[in-house]
Amino acid sequence: MEAAENRVVVASSEGKRKRRKRRRRNEKPVIAPSSLPKEVIEEIFLRLPVKALIRLRSLSKQWRVTMESLCFAERHLKIAKQSRVKLIMVIDSRLVPKPPPDSNVGFRTFCLESASLLFFTLINFSQGFDSWIFISGNCDGLFCIHSPKTQSIYVVNPATRWLRQLPPARFQILIHKFDPTLEEWIAMDSLFHLAFVKKAAADYKLVWLYNSDSYNVDPSCPNEGVTKCEVFDFRANAWRYLACTPSYRIFPNQKPAYANGSVYWHTELHEGRIEVVDFDIHTETFRLLPKIIPAIASSDPSHIDMCTLDNHLCMSKREHVTKIQEIWRLKPTEGTWEMIFSIDLLSCPSSRTEIRDQFEWSQKDLVEPSTPVAVCKNKKILLSHCYSRGLVKYDPLTKSLDFFYRDPMAWRKVTYFPSLISHI
Repeated sequence: MEAAENRVVVASSEGKRKRRKRRRRNEKPVIAPSSLPKEVIEEIFLRLPVKALIRLRSLSKQWRVTMESLCFAERHLKIAKQSRVKLIMVIDSRLVPKPPPDSNVGFRTFCLESASLLFFTLINFSQGFDSWIFISGNCDGLFCIHSPKTQSIYVVNPATRWLRQLPPARFQILIHKFDPTLEEWIAMDSLFHLAFVKKAAADYKLVWLYNSDSYNVDPSCPNEGVTKCEVFDFRANAWRYLACTPSYRIFPNQKPAYANGSVYWHTELHEGRIEVVDFDIHTETFRLLPKIIPAIASSDPSHIDMCTLDNHLCMSKREHVTKIQEIWRLKPTEGTWEMIFSIDLLSCPSSRTEIRDQFEWSQKDLVEPSTPVAVCKNKKILLSHCYSRGLVKYDPLTKSLDFFYRDPMAWRKVTYFPSLISHI
């Protein structure tokens, strides 16, 4: 009896499933019309962060085409730069023993105003790096990461996890052939920092200016002067030498600064002063800035720092004894300089003085200035240092320091960027 009832239930269930399938086959697909015009939807997308766009583009083919267009990327970037929501990218390379080559690089993104961690991204690079990793400044949220020792060189967008491997520069190939010892690596007086620049919409370039030395002699180079310069063209996917380069040796420890369509380096001391080299990315020509603050021009290059704030070239100097750091900004239209900050790093009160004293950049035996990273909307300035273990904010009204981020286990490259999607 029970077995018969079970057979009836099973047959009834199968019959219902078959009837549902027939109804589905006979039903016509219903396409719900969009309640908003395409232009309005695009305007909404333009104001969304990258993480949201990445999720949304998988929901609709039309949305994906819109978001991946060059026009949308350029408009999104323009709005992002105007937004008051600004981010800090912190790139970590852990100082712990690892079997070479190390292929992972972590990207931490913070909110500039609240110092809260927004997201962390760990990206694996197939070729990997050795312990010598150099990272360019950001260009529309893109970074170039390279290692002269392993010939690895990549462009990466941490927001989308997109990356592209590039062919090695001649400099990397020549260093690899030279095969320097550890002592020779340390003694090298060349320049391992390159600049990542944007000439026009979707027209990016890498500029690598370095000093000529015995380990980078190249018969194919059209210029065997004091310096050499290589430029990478993404459209041609190739490096090329420039024939005319500066006749002053570049100070090797200074990263180039990019502002207003130019890349800047400062030189080693020459006849008792330093010079600032200006490279115009449109004409691909070099010149020396005609005016430099006299106190900076006559200083030891290791006492000078150069950076970009709000697309303006800035230079700063830390006094060796007082540790007072002055930050100057170039007015490109006038060719003059104005002092925007004067910071007494040793006497600034802080709510956590006992921890501040542990930061190496505040020690009296260091002369390298702290690097300005960004200016907040409340006029506070964020500072980092190549030997520091964190970031601090300086308030010019109260003349005090406050901690933004601290991680004693990590070395970091800090950069300010308000952007998200870019195309190469």
